[in-house]
Amino acid sequence: MNRTVDRNRRQFLKLGATAAASAAVGGHTLLSAPAVLAAEAKPLSFQLSWIKSIQYGGYFAGIENGDFKKLGVEPTFVSGGPNIDPIGNVASGQSQLGDRPIGSLLIAREKGIPIKIIGTVFQKSPYGVISLAEKPIKTAKELKGKTIAVATSGVPLMRKLIADAGLNPDDVKMVPSSPDPAALVSGQIDGYCGYVTNQGVMLETRGVKIYSLNAQDLGIPETTGTIYAREDFLKGNKETVVNFLKAAGQAWSWSLTNPEPTAKLMVDKYGAPGLNYEAQLAEIKASKPYIDVDAGKTKGMLALDMALFAKIIEVYRAAGLIKSAMTAEELCDPTFIDSALKA
Repeated sequence: MNRTVDRNRRQFLKLGATAAASAAVGGHTLLSAPAVLAAEAKPLSFQLSWIKSIQYGGYFAGIENGDFKKLGVEPTFVSGGPNIDPIGNVASGQSQLGDRPIGSLLIAREKGIPIKIIGTVFQKSPYGVISLAEKPIKTAKELKGKTIAVATSGVPLMRKLIADAGLNPDDVKMVPSSPDPAALVSGQIDGYCGYVTNQGVMLETRGVKIYSLNAQDLGIPETTGTIYAREDFLKGNKETVVNFLKAAGQAWSWSLTNPEPTAKLMVDKYGAPGLNYEAQLAEIKASKPYIDVDAGKTKGMLALDMALFAKIIEVYRAAGLIKSAMTAEELCDPTFIDSALKA
């Protein structure tokens, strides 16, 4: 008898809880909103171009703060690295979205890979020629007679920069670069082509004072953290993509305003093992002037400046890196981020 009463009571409570939840949704009370949102959240795979670190801090702040979940998106950020082909993973459908510096995306599009750029984190690339503050290279003309370390992929643009400065190719000695700019400190090289937010911060956290000659200021514009996706995915998933971009923009705005907790999140929870808090904090602080600038400031976080992308295409064509008559409209689709910023 007691067992029967107890069983009936449990069934009644279960039915009552279900009815209450349904009534709450119908009456817009949404007491169980987190559970509802979690059930409706659409999974989305995002292929990072490098390992999980503060350069992606805004995205992980968005996960931590619930920005994505509130808009019904559940992104998974897949780590990149030296043995990962990020564009290949997106092109093959392993991930739906990804990020890369603009150069590799231009070349991929040139080769016929059906991708479109839909947003960018860094409106201005922090790439440039890093030199020691005690021996600064302050103008392109001052590259004459110097030994500069540059990655193979950056050689064509470096040659264009040298030519634009009125120098001869032999006036500057270019040598292969390594991930660590220590050769600059030892005096083996006079300049290092890299990111002031990465290699620059690396040197500064070691107590080395530097000077950075920004490539974009010299007429070599680029974007980094540039978001792209396959065209067929974009056609069938506009709402999901727009919601992702809206949440990502909100999250990046928060992380730039809150660099300390963002750096802590990456070191303690989301980043690759071994990250240093001080270095992560220094990097996000150094990144802000390159993210919250130009279209990112006037139009909104992650916005696309089509005139800038047209200029980038022109520079890459002049450097011989692309040969087609590609236009900014063929490379980019700003409708997604525009919709996200209006929503």
